[in-house]
Amino acid sequence: MFIRKITAFLSAFCILGSGAALNSEVFSPYPVTARADIFDSGEFGDGLRWELDDEGVLKFSGEGELTVWPWREYDSFAYGKYKLSEVIIDKGITKVGYFNYTGYGLKKITILNPDCIICETPDNADPEESGVISNVKFYGTIYGYSDSTARTYAEKHGFAFEAIDDTADRKAGDVNSDGEFNIADVVLLQKWLLGVPDTTLADWKAGDFCEDDVLDVFDLCIMKREYLKQ
Repeated sequence: MFIRKITAFLSAFCILGSGAALNSEVFSPYPVTARADIFDSGEFGDGLRWELDDEGVLKFSGEGELTVWPWREYDSFAYGKYKLSEVIIDKGITKVGYFNYTGYGLKKITILNPDCIICETPDNADPEESGVISNVKFYGTIYGYSDSTARTYAEKHGFAFEAIDDTADRKAGDVNSDGEFNIADVVLLQKWLLGVPDTTLADWKAGDFCEDDVLDVFDLCIMKREYLKQ
């Protein structure tokens, strides 16, 4: 079972990095879409998890950096046998390692952490420090928040980008994007404004009560008032 899960990693991983991602409508060397009935979802690394559905949507979740690629030690030949339609990188992922996603036929890459570091070099260096722009081709669309590293990455490479800030299901005050506005959101915004290390907002726009595209103490005051009304 462990080897099967590792093989699933080899077949399914398509994280951002170097290479040429080809539009599935133009060309893909892998005719079969990865599905949940082919591969088991599972855990890997330190507290990370991957899930694959029957539509070829691969989701990474958990807390931490998505930079460990252990499958090469087990079955490098199996790497990349299946195409995928979409990759979703959840809000808890703080860093995405350098990876070749050539030929997977990807149409969408969604990055839900607006501050996620997207590596451009094999040593997984911070792109702001390295100054390197990978020679990547991708004909799909990058989805992320308006003020995010996903947008910066897309614009830097000339990829299509679509903002997800103004989705219909946004709940005012829900800065941690758990579907509820509660005291946890108030505490999170307060910590973020105080500059507490490793504090990130999954949806900063949900905390912009003043609607001025700036998060400050005035938004926090209104947030507290709205919370007390509940």
